[in-house]
Formats: sequence, C-alpha cells, structure tokens
Amino acid sequence: MDHPSHSHPLHLNPPGAPYKCSGCKELGFGPSYSCENCNYILHEECANADRLAFHRFFPKSHFEFYENSPGYRARVCDACGKDVLGFMYHCSQTGFDLHPCCLKLKESVCDKDGCVRMKLSEKVPRKCLKCKSRNVLNKVKGWCYVSCEDNSSCYHVSCVKELILENWKRGYFSTQEENNNYSIINHEMIDYESHELALRRSSRRLKKIKKYSQIAVVVFKLIFSAIFGNPISAIATLVEALVQDY
Repeated sequence: MDHPSHSHPLHLNPPGAPYKCSGCKELGFGPSYSCENCNYILHEECANADRLAFHRFFPKSHFEFYENSPGYRARVCDACGKDVLGFMYHCSQTGFDLHPCCLKLKESVCDKDGCVRMKLSEKVPRKCLKCKSRNVLNKVKGWCYVSCEDNSSCYHVSCVKELILENWKRGYFSTQEENNNYSIINHEMIDYESHELALRRSSRRLKKIKKYSQIAVVVFKLIFSAIFGNPISAIATLVEALVQDY
C-alpha cells in the first residue's frame, strides 16, 4: 500500500517479532505494514486509520486523525493515560485525544470455553490489580478491562501496556526467525504481580493458589490479546509465564 506518511510502498506482514510503530510510537505485536527499503513500520490500525472516527465512551466527540499533534501543548491519550507522541485522534470540540490502537480496543474478550469474560470499561470499578490504584495519572482514571461477572479482576490498559513495554526493553520478547517460525531467545521469566496472589505458600493453600494462578493466566492473556492482538505462539507462551512462574 502507499501511505501519505512515507515515500516508499508498505507491505502487509503477519504477526511476528515485537516492533515499535513509526506512526504512533507505541509497541506492537500484531499485523503490521513495513517498508522493504528502511525500518519504517506501522500498526495495521495506524496504516488504515479512518480520517474521522467515533467512540461510544465519548458520545459528544468527533475524532479526526492527525499524523502530528495539533497545537503546541503535550497531549495525553484519554484511554490509557500515556503520552501521545505521533499518530493520534483528536476532537477539537471536546479536547479528547486517543491513540489509534486505543480507539480500536476490543470491547470484550473471552476464553475459548466462555468461562472467563472481560469487558472494556471507561470507569474503574475498583483498584487495578497491577498498580493498586484507581487512577493512572493524578485525576486521569484511564480505561480498564474488568471481569464481566463480578468486576473482581480489574486492570488498567496503561498498566498492561507499561508492563509489556518494560520487559520488551529488557529483551524478554526478543525473537529470531527460524524456518518461518519465531522462537524465544531469552528464557528468563518475568516478575509479575498478578491477580493479588499475595497468598502465602502454605500446604493448606496450595490448591487455592493454583486455582487463582490459573485464572490469572487466562485473564492476563485475554487482556494482552485485546490490547496487542493475538500474539504468535512463542510470545503467547512467554506471556503465560508472566503469571505461572510462582
């Protein structure tokens, strides 16, 4: 495809090694468009961005796509609370800003058996299990994914983004291509405070710990797929290790 942000044609790639989008500057794991002549790469959402968009959480907003932030002040995404550094959606009437990928976050996800379901929420019903807070920045609550049944599991979108970004920078998601498959180079496990597993390792509580750990694995993988897209098998295995290595 030809994209106005780049002088060379961009080619569609299947999910593979993690990358940093040249458009919105956010981390990506899913399908992408890249240039064969340089390192330019775009999220699928950034490459195929709509010029005008709407979101049900902002019924009075009419978002317009920008390759560069309008005006001179720094802007923060009203979905995840993280800085807007590149491609974005902005409403001139309400002043709200969104990353392209945040605008298109999945509204709900569930496991293959339908036992665990998570929904995207603009309200934070309880403290995030990662940061132990309702807000991501001062007065910015940010969006979160919560369990549909009882709201017992709640994770800020920004907290999951930050966790993955931190460990990507450390090299935990480094990959190499072998026979068209991707395999993990770094097998170190990642510390992850998941699902309030502050339960002590006592023999009488091992079963309960195992139960909550299994639930946490499913929950976190669902949220990961909702934010970053379905990861390749190697990365999916490592994501599972974020929670299981207790």
